[in-house]
Amino acid sequence: MKKDHLKHQNIISENHQPGKEISRRNFLKVGTMGLGGAGLLWSTPGSTYFLKGIPNIDNPLSHYPNRGWEKIYRNQYKYDDSFTFICSPNCTHECRMQGFNRNGVMIRTEQNYDSHKIKDLYGNQCTHAWNPRGCSNGFTFHRRIYGSYRLKYPLVRKGWKQWADDGFPYLTLSNRDKYKFNSRGTDTLVKISWNKIENYIANGLINISKTYSGEVGKKRLLKQGYPEEMLTHWNGAGTRTIKLRGGMGLLGVIGKYGAYRFSNTLALVDHHVRGVSRKDAKAGRNWSNYTWHGDQAPGFPFVHGLQASDVDMNEMRFSKLMVSIGKNLVENKRADNHFAAEIMERGGKLVNISPEYGPSSSKADYWLTIRPNTDTALLLGISKIIIDNNWHDKTFLKEFSDFPLLIRKDTLKRLKPEDFIKNYNNRLSEKGPSFKIHGMKKEQYEKIGDFTIFDRTTSSVQPITREDIGDFLKKKKIDPALDWEGTIKDNDGIEIKICTIFWAYKHIHLKDYDLDTVAEITHSNKELIQQLAKDLATIKPAAIHIGEGLNHWFHAVENNRACYLPVILTGNIGKRGAGCHTWAGNYKAGLFQGSAEVGPGFKGWVAEDPFAPNLNPRSKAKELKIKGYTRGEEPSYWNVGDFPLLVDTPKHGKKSFTGETHMPTPTKAIWHNNVNLLNNAKYHYEMVKNTNPGIEMIISQDIEMTATCEYADIVLPANSWAEQQNYELTGSCSNPFLQIWNGGLKPVFDSKDDVLIWANVAKQLGKILKDKRFEDYWKFVLEGKTEIYIDRLLDGSNTTKGYTTKDIMDGKYGEPGSALMLFRTYPRIPFYEQIKDNTPFYTPTGRMQAYNDEPEIIEYGENFIVHREGPEATPYLPNVIVSNNPLIRPEDYGIPLDATSAEERQVRNVKMPWKKVKKTKNFLWEDGFSFYCLTPKSRHTTHSSWATTDWHFIWSNPFGDPYREDKRQPGVGEHTMYMNSDAAKDLGIEDGDYVYVDADPQNRPYRNFDVKDSFYKVARLKVRCRYNPSYPYHVIMIKHGAWMSTEKSVLAHESRSDGRAQSKDTGYQASYRYGSHQSVTYGWQMPMQQLDSLFHKAKAKMGFLFGYEADNHAINTVPKETLVKITFAEKGGLRGKGKLEVVKTGFTPANENEFMENYIAGNLTTTGGDEWDEW
Repeated sequence: MKKDHLKHQNIISENHQPGKEISRRNFLKVGTMGLGGAGLLWSTPGSTYFLKGIPNIDNPLSHYPNRGWEKIYRNQYKYDDSFTFICSPNCTHECRMQGFNRNGVMIRTEQNYDSHKIKDLYGNQCTHAWNPRGCSNGFTFHRRIYGSYRLKYPLVRKGWKQWADDGFPYLTLSNRDKYKFNSRGTDTLVKISWNKIENYIANGLINISKTYSGEVGKKRLLKQGYPEEMLTHWNGAGTRTIKLRGGMGLLGVIGKYGAYRFSNTLALVDHHVRGVSRKDAKAGRNWSNYTWHGDQAPGFPFVHGLQASDVDMNEMRFSKLMVSIGKNLVENKRADNHFAAEIMERGGKLVNISPEYGPSSSKADYWLTIRPNTDTALLLGISKIIIDNNWHDKTFLKEFSDFPLLIRKDTLKRLKPEDFIKNYNNRLSEKGPSFKIHGMKKEQYEKIGDFTIFDRTTSSVQPITREDIGDFLKKKKIDPALDWEGTIKDNDGIEIKICTIFWAYKHIHLKDYDLDTVAEITHSNKELIQQLAKDLATIKPAAIHIGEGLNHWFHAVENNRACYLPVILTGNIGKRGAGCHTWAGNYKAGLFQGSAEVGPGFKGWVAEDPFAPNLNPRSKAKELKIKGYTRGEEPSYWNVGDFPLLVDTPKHGKKSFTGETHMPTPTKAIWHNNVNLLNNAKYHYEMVKNTNPGIEMIISQDIEMTATCEYADIVLPANSWAEQQNYELTGSCSNPFLQIWNGGLKPVFDSKDDVLIWANVAKQLGKILKDKRFEDYWKFVLEGKTEIYIDRLLDGSNTTKGYTTKDIMDGKYGEPGSALMLFRTYPRIPFYEQIKDNTPFYTPTGRMQAYNDEPEIIEYGENFIVHREGPEATPYLPNVIVSNNPLIRPEDYGIPLDATSAEERQVRNVKMPWKKVKKTKNFLWEDGFSFYCLTPKSRHTTHSSWATTDWHFIWSNPFGDPYREDKRQPGVGEHTMYMNSDAAKDLGIEDGDYVYVDADPQNRPYRNFDVKDSFYKVARLKVRCRYNPSYPYHVIMIKHGAWMSTEKSVLAHESRSDGRAQSKDTGYQASYRYGSHQSVTYGWQMPMQQLDSLFHKAKAKMGFLFGYEADNHAINTVPKETLVKITFAEKGGLRGKGKLEVVKTGFTPANENEFMENYIAGNLTTTGGDEWDEW
C-alpha cells in the first residue's frame, strides 16, 4: 500500500511544471470550464469521455496564504441548542428527529438514532433494527417552516367577510354570485386578527346551524336539490350539515383529532339553536381520513374483520418469501424500506408483481408484469394451482378458515342450524372470548348465529359456533370435511343441496381460472405464475405486502380478498414473517383501544360528553362521561356533487346503493386541518366548479398556502411539529413507538397549536351563547395543560395503560418522549392470539373468510372472490364479472350492456365467462381513451406535503432547474407524465413534449364543461411527457401529490414575465402549468364499500358493529380507475421549438446512439490504451 502511494506521488511530481502553479481562482475557473467541457463531451454522440480517468492536479490550497475563510465551512454545523420533535406526516413512520438551532433558527435536522434505547413498562427493550429513522422529508422540514409558502397570519375571503358583515343573508342564487361563492378562486384573501376570525367562525357556525334546522331547514335543503334520503341522519339539526376532518390519522391525537372533539362540542350549539334536551342534541359529522385518500385495504374486513392487520414493519425481515403486489416498498417506505433489504441479506426471496419494471422489481428475484387491475385473476389462478397440487394446509383450513363451512346452493347463504334443526338455540357461551374479550352484544349474536360443517367423525352435518376453532375443535372431537357436497332436509322436509365452501371453490369457481385463462387475462408469464404458486406453498414463512397499486381500484375489495387466499391456503397466518399486510394506510386509531377493563380509549378524548365535562385534573379515564353526539361520514360523497349513490334503474326505479349506515347529510360547512384536502380530492375541478359553491363556510387550517387554502373562505395558520407549544401525542401503524413531544422552536409567525385554535373558537361560542360549558369542555387546553387529556387517553387504552406523560417525558423508558406500545409481541405478529390462544377472528364465523353471504354481496355477485373488469379502466365490457360459476347470481337491475353513464356502469352486475368477455369492447377504449393512468406515491411527497418545497420540487422530476431556463416551467420543477416510448411515438409525441391528458368527457375535468370557458383551460391537464419503456404500451404514470393549477396560478403563469405559476396575492405555487393529475380522476362510489350488513370489529374499542365506520368499512377512493387519451400540445424544446436538449444526446430511451446501444447490449466492456493517453 505504501509503495502504491509513493508511486502515485511520483506521478504527480513528474507531471508538475515549475512556474505553472494554479491559483485558487484559476483552479475554480478551470474546474468550472471542466464541468462545462464534460457536459459538452457527454452530449457528443459516441463519446467515451465519461469513462476516462481523472487528471492529477496540484492541491491549490497548499499555495494559499490565508486559510481563515475555511471557518465558514467548519462552523456551518455549529449550533446553540437542539431538541427532539416528531416528523409526523401521513407516511406512517412518525420518526424522531433532532432539530438544531442557531440564534433561535432551526438550521438543520438529523436522525435521533436512539430507537434501541426505548423500552416498555415491563422492561422489554427495542431492537437496534429500527435505526436509522427519518428521510428527506424530515431533513428538509426547516425549509417548510421558514419557506415562502408558510402561512403567517389568519386570512378571510373578502366576499365571505362581507356576507358575514351583512348579517348572513340567505344565500339565494343571486347572493352566491354577489358574495363570490360561485367564484372563490378569483376572490381575495385578506389579513385578519385571531380575535376577529374566531368571532366570525363562531357566528358562522351558529348561523348555519340555525339556517338548516327544523322544518324551515328541511324545506331549504330539499329545494336546493338534496334527496330525501340525505336527511336520514339529519334529524332536524343544522349542526349535522357541519363537517369536521382531523387531518391524517394520529399525526397529532390532541391537535389534529381535536377536530372531532370540537365536532362533539357542536351538540351544545344544537341545544341552544333548537332548544332540544341533552338527550336529543346532535353534533357535527366527522369526516374520515384514510379512506378518503384511498389508503385503506377495503377488502380486509371481509376476510378477518379488522381494518387491517396489526403489524410492524420490522416483522417483514423474518419472511423467507415476500411478495409485493402494487407496493413499491423500495421507494415509498423510506425510513423502513431497509427491512425488505434484510430479507435478501438473510437469504430470503423477493417477488414483485406490478405492471411496470420499477425499483421493487429491480430488487426482486423475479418480477411478474401484469395488466392493471387484474391481480384478483392472478391470485385466483395461483390458488387453483395450490389446490390442484394438493399443496394446501388442510389442518389450518379446517381449524381457522371458513372453507369447511356449509353453504346452500339454493339461497347461496351459509347453512344455519335452524334451517334443519327445529327450535335450535344458539350455543355460544357468554363466558367465552366472543363476549368477554371481543365485546360482542347479545343482539349482534342473534343476528349472526351459529354455522354448520359436515363432521367426518359422525358422518353428519353438525352445528358449530364462531368459537369452535383450533384446539377447541379437537376437544369436541369434531373433524370438519373440506371437500364435500351433499343434501339435507330442512324443517319442512324439503331437500336442500349443500356443499362446503372449499368444494365450491375447487370444483366450480376456480375452473374459470386455469393457467391459460389467467395468463390471457393478466398478460403475466405462465412459468412465473406456476413458480409463484409453488414458492407460496413451499417457502415458509411467506407474506404478501400490498399498497395503493391494489387499493386504488374500483374492485379493491376483490383484490384484497384475493391477496389473502394464498396465505390462508398455505397456513401463513399468525406467524412471524407471514400474512398479508397493506402499507398504504393501516390500523391507526386502533392503537388506543378502549375496553370494559380499562376505559373508553380513543373516545376518552374525542367523545367526552360536552354537557358534563370532567374538570378534575386527577380523574381517571373510567370516571369520564362518554357520549358521542357526532356521526361519521365519508367525504367521498362531497366528492361527487355532495350526493350518495342513487341510480334510476329500469327494473327497480330509483335505487340507493349507499347503505343507510353510510348515508351522508348535505354539506354546508367544512372545517379541516393538516391536509391539503382539495388537492387530494379526486375529480377536484368538479368540486371547485359545481359542488363547493353550495357550501357556505370552508375553513382550512394548515402550515402553508395550498390550493385548498386558496379556495377556502377562512385560512388559519397552525404551528408546525417543531413549534408545538403544548404536549402532543402520536403513534404509528408501522412501528411500536408511543411518542409525546412539544416543539423546540417558538412560533416563527402568528400561528397557533391546532388544539388551541379549536379551544378558542369553542370559548367564543360559549361567550355568544352565554354557556360556560363550551369553555369547560376545553378547560385544560386553554390552561396549557394538554398532558391531562393525554394522561386520560393513556389510562383508558389497552395498549398504554400505566404510562403517564411525566414518566415518558422524563425518559423513564429509555429516551425522553418515547416508550413502546404495550403489544403482546415485538414485533407485532398479526393474529397471534387467534392461532396461539384459539381466539376467534373478528368475523361472523370467527374464521378467516373466503366467502361472504351478506344479502347485498350476493346481489352484487361477489359472494365468491371473483375477478371483475373495472367500470372504466378496461378494454372490455365495463364492470363485467368474469365467471361461469352458477353459484354467482348477480342482479343487473335491467341496465343494458351498452349503458355509458358512470352511475350505471358502476352498479350494473353482469356475469360472463372469459371466452365471451374477451370479445366485448369498452366504448371509451374504442373512442381513443386507451391508456390506464397510474398515480402512485412519490418518495418526495407525503400525499401533497413537500410537493413544492424547493429541494423536493427540483429532484422529484426530470425537469428540476433552479434557474428555470425554460420559462414555461411552473416552478423550479415540473410535474411529469411517463409513457411507453413506442406508444408515444405512435401518437407523434417526442420525448419531452407537452401533451394534453383527457378522460371521459361525460364528466371530466368537470361536468357540463364548455371548452370556451376560461376555467376549462385551468382544469384541463397539460403536462410534460417523458419516455419510459419500463411501462407497458397502454399504461401511463403520473405521480400523485403534486399541487394543482388554480385560476390564480394560471393567471400568474400567463402574465408574469418569468412565467412562474405562483399566485399573485396568496403566493401559492402550482406544480403544473394547467390542470392536475386529478383532472382525469373520478369520484367512484363502490357499492361493495357501502354495505349495512357487513359485520366487523369496531375501530377503536373491543366491540363489533354492522355496516359503516370511518376508515374501516367505507368508500375508499380509487384514483386509478380511469382511462385517458393522450394528444400532442407543444414541442418540448426551449421556447416550444424542436426537441428537448437532453433527447439529442443519444443517451435517452428510444433515442439511443450507436455507442449507447452497444452499452445497453453489453458490448462495451473494454477501452483501448490510446484513449487513456488523451488525458
